[in-house]
Amino acid sequence: MVRTLAVVVGAAVLFGAGEASAGGPSLVRAFDPAQGELPESITTDWAGNLYMSMGPTVKRLKPNGQLTTLATPPVPEGTFMLGLKFGWDGYLYAGSGAFAPEPAAAFVWRINPITGHTTEYAALDPLGFPNDLAFDDRGDLYVTDPFLGVIWKIDDDGDADVWLADPSLEGDPVTPFLPFHSFGVDGIAFDRWKRNLYVGNLDYGTIVRIPIECHGEPGEPEVWVDDYDKLAGADGIAFDADGDLYVAVNGQDRLVRVDDDGDVHVLAQGGLLDAPSSVVFGQTLLTRKKLYVTSFAINRALGVVPGTPHPALLSLSVSDPGLLLP
Repeated sequence: MVRTLAVVVGAAVLFGAGEASAGGPSLVRAFDPAQGELPESITTDWAGNLYMSMGPTVKRLKPNGQLTTLATPPVPEGTFMLGLKFGWDGYLYAGSGAFAPEPAAAFVWRINPITGHTTEYAALDPLGFPNDLAFDDRGDLYVTDPFLGVIWKIDDDGDADVWLADPSLEGDPVTPFLPFHSFGVDGIAFDRWKRNLYVGNLDYGTIVRIPIECHGEPGEPEVWVDDYDKLAGADGIAFDADGDLYVAVNGQDRLVRVDDDGDVHVLAQGGLLDAPSSVVFGQTLLTRKKLYVTSFAINRALGVVPGTPHPALLSLSVSDPGLLLP
């Protein structure tokens, strides 16, 4: 699938150090697309370790720069490991999916972050593509599915049901923003008080707000932000403590901030940003105001966008700390 080779940083680079483009993110570490090192999703823990999904694996990058493979779930060839989030139980949860429904690849996995031991947590519709994850305060897991245009809800026993299906979550099968497949609901994040769930729609460039009603049922979804020019191709999202939402706009090599009034501000575009797909705030005292970004580089890796893919881990210092995880 990948035909070209990006420059790889051989030496370990400390988090937050590295080359910076003017006014934009700094390079933490470059990866090798020829080795399948295309970082899709990212999350972190209280010790400052960063976890990234790359192809069929989950990698861990320690604060000292050591990169290792934490887990390789038993997924079929052609599967992408996708969204990553820690649960309240201290385990790491990971979605997986593929562009073809057979053999089945649509799962959520439960990973021991120390040993890497992996078990199947939930099997979802094989026609879907379990993409991003978010936990509520009750330990229920919400999973976006951009192929099916739904949000799954998985309880702490691993039982999964469609929590919400709505036209605002569906992709555009006629004129998808990314030509290789339509993508609807993608990035997902709760607000500070867990009263609303926010999701991005990649094809339509919208941010949808879903109220959380009694017993965790969804209220009526509403389009909170509609800005195709700036947000089409939107992927991973994360809130800071001030209510601003940071969005990795995969399809436009762009990083944006949406303020609490719904106004969209472009923070950086191009340069080190190569199909950015996921964002997470650091959780240690020294990194709470640091936003980590994965350059997935998938569009250039697939030849959809011309040029050499440059997958990488980036960081950006911001004014407000991120919300605490999960």
